[in-house]
Amino acid sequence: MAIVGHPLESGVRVAVERQSAGGPPWQYAGEAVTKGERFRLAAKVDADGAVTVEMKPEPPAGLVDKVRLIVRAAWKHAADDGTAPPRRIARWRADR
Repeated sequence: MAIVGHPLESGVRVAVERQSAGGPPWQYAGEAVTKGERFRLAAKVDADGAVTVEMKPEPPAGLVDKVRLIVRAAWKHAADDGTAPPRRIARWRADR
């Protein structure tokens, strides 16, 4: 899944998607885009909200954790509503 949009000047743009059926665990695939690079990623979300993220190529320090927190927040909002996590997550986060 390619991300469409203007080149980033800062931060990270994350777009992941999962199959509509199945889970937990829910398996997401997509990419994270920074100012200079694109990283393919896979994320797994367990029923208790534990999120693991794998990225290729090797990402810069802190990027895996930033993506993990984005996916975890989406799971938490859904869990608070008593629903499965979203099928698609697309977010931008600024550098801090």
